[in-house]
Amino acid sequence: MEPVVGKVSTADEADRHIRHADSSLRGSEGKPETSGTFGAFVRAAGARPRRWWSRRSLFEQFALLSSLVLSLSVAAVGGWVGNRIADGVLRGTSGAAALYMTNFVEPYVQSMDGGGTLSAEDIRRLDGVTELLKSRRHVASVKIWARDGTIVYSTQKALIGRRFTATDLTPSLQGEIRAGMADLQDDDSEFERSLSKPLYEMFLPLYKNETERIVAVAEIYEDAGALLRDQASAIRGAWLVVGSVGLVTLLALFVVVHRGSTTIKRQRSAIKQRFREKVLLHRKNDILKSETEDALRTAARIDDLVHTRLGAELHDGPAQLISFALLRIEGLEQELDGRTPKARALLTEFRSALQDALKELRAIAADLFLPDLGDSGDLAQMLRKIIRAHECRAASVVDFEMTGVPERLPRDAVRCVVRVTQEALNNAFKHSGSHRQTVMVNYCAGTLRLSVRDHGCGFSGTSAKPLSGLGIIGMASRVRALGGTFSVISNLGQGTEISCELHVRSSIAGTDDEHPQDAQPIKSD
Repeated sequence: MEPVVGKVSTADEADRHIRHADSSLRGSEGKPETSGTFGAFVRAAGARPRRWWSRRSLFEQFALLSSLVLSLSVAAVGGWVGNRIADGVLRGTSGAAALYMTNFVEPYVQSMDGGGTLSAEDIRRLDGVTELLKSRRHVASVKIWARDGTIVYSTQKALIGRRFTATDLTPSLQGEIRAGMADLQDDDSEFERSLSKPLYEMFLPLYKNETERIVAVAEIYEDAGALLRDQASAIRGAWLVVGSVGLVTLLALFVVVHRGSTTIKRQRSAIKQRFREKVLLHRKNDILKSETEDALRTAARIDDLVHTRLGAELHDGPAQLISFALLRIEGLEQELDGRTPKARALLTEFRSALQDALKELRAIAADLFLPDLGDSGDLAQMLRKIIRAHECRAASVVDFEMTGVPERLPRDAVRCVVRVTQEALNNAFKHSGSHRQTVMVNYCAGTLRLSVRDHGCGFSGTSAKPLSGLGIIGMASRVRALGGTFSVISNLGQGTEISCELHVRSSIAGTDDEHPQDAQPIKSD
């Protein structure tokens, strides 16, 4: 099997791919529509930041994002460092306070073992200890709690003997040393609230001598101003160190990213420019292709006119002269009647030759003529006329079948199909050695396909002679002029098939091109 002419390439599909690539390059902002005024407002509000962000260069996007990340990192690291420092200070302070209480306070609360109370002497000695503690450690107040929540000692004497619900004592009654910023929301913290300054509090368990039995809990309030100042200083230091290191790192990255962004921007501009040039080139190619096809169609019409005129000239000129010569020969035969047999035989030979020449001229003229298209553009009617003329002239039988073809088609397509059918039937008669041919025409989804098959000897793929004639070249040229495809398929001993495809539309508005199966097939034997 050997196709003669392949499918004619067009720039339409490539142009569609390029347009699709262009839309991908620019980006698509199409989103599903949200119904209502509120949906329109939401789309507009969301589209503005996206448009603003998309207009920023890669360097600007990197600078904004990295600056935001650095700021958040500095704030997080500074806060974490400050909290760690505050926790460390509180642990150290509570440890020192626990040691101080063990050495100086526990000896004066031993009488509380078993539910006892403090004596006046114990309270006097505790006053001395707390005064010393206030002078050295910025202590605001001291309280000693019994296990039942009763304050047995306080620097605020009005609280001694009062009982409160103190849930903060529970961990310390189990041996835990607790320290933290005081919230001062309890009823026993009225004095501390009146100081109007930040305080941190510590709960320290007090033990029975040489035992693990807790007899009371000491609560100490200290001024937290120094602690908060140290914490703020640590946070600022962390911010400074982390910010400086991050800023230096970002500056180094900014240089690299700026160079990369500049390169990408330059390359993108070059790609867009090349893309525009390619689009323009494709458009020019489409224009040239359209002009070429128009020129080929015009040439085909002119060729049909030339054929028609040539057929008319042959019919009205040489054919008439030969007919006149035949008439004169008949008159000459009558004048020579009874004369020499040699002269009579010569006249008979002349008359036979002229009759054959007249027959050939009339056949040539008939081939050059196309049936009149009129205004109908009826392809079936035209093909029937061509087939009947061929059957009469070549004494052949042509099987004809047409399926799904609309009643009216573009005149150029009708001329092309009729001429290809006429030439293909002539080629089959001259070269195939068969007196039976098949013509099939079908139409589906805007594609008109013609197939002319003979049942003759065929030819092999290595034989180029059948493919080099003017008939094959002319048929292929006609089909290409309408943007179609043309092929010749032949196998030795299996006949030859000439086929073509044209992309056309019905000339009748409303014709259902997508469902050709609804049309009834036309068959002619």
